[in-house]
Amino acid sequence: MKLIRNFKCLAVTSALWLSLALVACGGAESKNESLFSSEVVRSAESALSDKLAYLGIEAIDFGDSLTSNGKAAMTWLYAYSYTPDILDHSPEFYRANIDVAIKARQELPWGSSVPLDQWRAFVLPLRVNNEILDDFRTTYYEELRDLVKDMTMEQAVIELNHWAHQHITYAPSDGRTSSPLATLRNALGRCGEQSTFFVSVLRTVGIPARQVYTPRWAHTDDNHAWVEAWVDGEWHYLGASEPAPVLDHAWFDAPVLRAMLLHTRAFGPYVGKEEWLGADLNTTELNVSENYIPVAPAMVTVVDKEGKPLEGVKVTFRIYNYADLYPAVTRTTNRLGEASVELGFGDVVVVASRSPQEMAIGKLTNKEGGGTLKLTLGDWSEVPSEMHLTITPPIERVPQIAVTEEMEHINAKRMEENNALRQSYTDTFPTDEQANSLAKELGLSGEKAAQLSRLYKESRGYHREIADFLRSSAQQGKVQEAMAILASLTDKDLHDVNIDVLRETLSRDLTSVQWSDADLFSPRVMLEHLYPVQKQLDEAIKEIKSAHPEWETLSIAEKAKTLAMVVDGFKVDESYNPRGIVMSPATVWQYKVGDLRSLQVLLVRLLRTAGISAKYDTANGVILFKDEQQRAEILPFKEKTESEEVSADCQLLLSYKPEGYLKTPKYETNFSIGYVDDEGQLSTYGFDWQLPYDQVSGAKLLHNRNYLLTGTRLANGAVLMALRKQECGKVAPLLFDRDETAIGVIGSLNAESLYHDLTSDSDKSLISSTGRGYYLLILGRAHHEPTDHILRDMQAIKGADGKLLLPTVVLINDPSAELKSLLPEAIWGEDKWDIEYDFVKSNELSGRLDKPVVIIADTFNRVVFVSQGYTIGIGERVAQIVEELKSK
Repeated sequence: MKLIRNFKCLAVTSALWLSLALVACGGAESKNESLFSSEVVRSAESALSDKLAYLGIEAIDFGDSLTSNGKAAMTWLYAYSYTPDILDHSPEFYRANIDVAIKARQELPWGSSVPLDQWRAFVLPLRVNNEILDDFRTTYYEELRDLVKDMTMEQAVIELNHWAHQHITYAPSDGRTSSPLATLRNALGRCGEQSTFFVSVLRTVGIPARQVYTPRWAHTDDNHAWVEAWVDGEWHYLGASEPAPVLDHAWFDAPVLRAMLLHTRAFGPYVGKEEWLGADLNTTELNVSENYIPVAPAMVTVVDKEGKPLEGVKVTFRIYNYADLYPAVTRTTNRLGEASVELGFGDVVVVASRSPQEMAIGKLTNKEGGGTLKLTLGDWSEVPSEMHLTITPPIERVPQIAVTEEMEHINAKRMEENNALRQSYTDTFPTDEQANSLAKELGLSGEKAAQLSRLYKESRGYHREIADFLRSSAQQGKVQEAMAILASLTDKDLHDVNIDVLRETLSRDLTSVQWSDADLFSPRVMLEHLYPVQKQLDEAIKEIKSAHPEWETLSIAEKAKTLAMVVDGFKVDESYNPRGIVMSPATVWQYKVGDLRSLQVLLVRLLRTAGISAKYDTANGVILFKDEQQRAEILPFKEKTESEEVSADCQLLLSYKPEGYLKTPKYETNFSIGYVDDEGQLSTYGFDWQLPYDQVSGAKLLHNRNYLLTGTRLANGAVLMALRKQECGKVAPLLFDRDETAIGVIGSLNAESLYHDLTSDSDKSLISSTGRGYYLLILGRAHHEPTDHILRDMQAIKGADGKLLLPTVVLINDPSAELKSLLPEAIWGEDKWDIEYDFVKSNELSGRLDKPVVIIADTFNRVVFVSQGYTIGIGERVAQIVEELKSK
């Protein structure tokens, strides 16, 4: 990026510097509408001036020949973008993207109808999630413009969602969000990537769009992200790259009705009709819950032991999810000791605190008219050693479906065509034969050939670049080293890693022993974006050695501490990067500033560059390095206050006696370990997700106020939660609360109902196919991604012998062979005798069911479980219910 110390036109002397500089340096004025009022520009100029002063940067050269709108847009984006966004990207990058945003406003039929506050907040900004910014808009603007230029706004949104579906579909992955271009190349994305991609698509053609999250589901584990599009004056929701015939219809119609909170972010300062959840110097967080669910104020009052209201107390409203109490909303009490937020009708856990000596925990039940909770602050030692709570989510409700069967059929056929187009692209991805051929070409065999096959196939749309890198490494006689580099990366890295990152890593002069230690050579530290920075890191180490002539005589520990002292002197950016988007280590080194995560990544990369094996320990949030005896040592860095009582002598010991369906409890699925931090709030140790309990046991905990949290999810989505204080070095049994009465009859289904069996091509009754007892019935749709997800999840209902725990009937009209292969052990049929209609009628339900539908019933016509729409983790839920049924 072109940052200069001597600004071309004017030195920075006041908050007015930028407006004066823009007039002096600017080009021809735009004859079109003014996109920024003078008041908006003045506020942005002031915000940018404050930001640059805070970061220690004198000025930024935006370049010449900018229109007044272009100048204002640059000011707006630089004023409110996160620090990495303005320092890791050039002004030319922003200018090109601003040009596209203004073009779309001028060239698309709806462009000028978008209110300017919506345009500035939800069209102009590039960032959606934590993705790396890329050239998607400038690359695809003309194609997308020409696709929708003759449509209405509503038609364009639906058509563009089909375009997205032609190119990408769902697949789970890690928390790093791929850029839109990388997602497009990979043809896959998790919901956060699908929605990031589709927001970028809509904004490219001037349609305001925002990513909406349920931070965590209340009735099941995990979360979800989708898209809201501003169409003709109203916000409408839709599943990203999951086209529906109309707006405000998606697979999550039913699950979203059980949410406690739904939120989004607006770029910069923004005032809308939505409830304000919070704001930082970059974005405004909005509560959009009432667009989907009934809400009411959840009110917390905090007092001291004398009953006096306390002002300024931090209050977090937490949702149980994945054996964790996720902080969904944070408020601060007013002078009356009150803090509130609009939530759905269900339970949340609330933690109020100032410190570990002033804290309280309680359950708040929100309902129509609102919910209240009074908390009295006291010491952590006064909190009961065990807390047992039943956390109840909002009740299940049937969504109103505004589409006909004919509309769904037409849409399904279109999706089938989309799938075929995407398949024609993914058919070009590496096959086993191509991987074997490449392995042979590179001289790899045995385990190395098998490893190459996995890595090469995982590279998907990036396979040519990965293959070229491997061939180049073979020419240098370093194919083994190249394989080690690729193996040290995440699967997602294989889709989008900058090839220059691989090349510079391969060029490092390391011994064969060093090449066996990924913590010494890998460019991967956390889930940060990878930049080619090795040259700058080499220069940084030279500079540090020059400043420390005694370097070569130092021990590894002394060298590590020296590097930590250097980075410890950098400014911690606590204001302009609150989401912790990791900045390029080279940029951090250049400007001597970065958020804590960016500083930690830089320090680990410097340690590795200096030949010291080091890594970031996600469990405890510390940096570890190996000394001369290869012992892992903690590297003190940016230490917190002593009041946090950090200790390296606390050992976690767990035991478990198998019971019911749960054979091996897993981390952040069945249990988690947390601690009370220096503010008196609950924090969770970052052990690997789904790590078996026996692999967590024995770990070192760096805090002394620890607790063990377990949860049992019931059939109705409620959770039996237990929080137990955990003593260091004392074996803690993993105990799960149970409710033997949690499963009951909730409806009826005639077991004599007929369906058309596909194997025998004849009509059969359910009871004749399943036999006596309980059975599982799945009603789905062909060419329907939520149905695909359900069938994949049902792998969880297989026993150790690979057989289904219950007889399972899947009814889908005209299922493809590919769809049937997702659950080949099931009984497959078609609902030609309308079991769905009979079920709706007999149970007095309103309207059709929201497919896919999962029903557990028995041949006495009793229904004990029903789930509509795709619910994440449904397979695990069904497995648990089946186990409990068998134990009765």
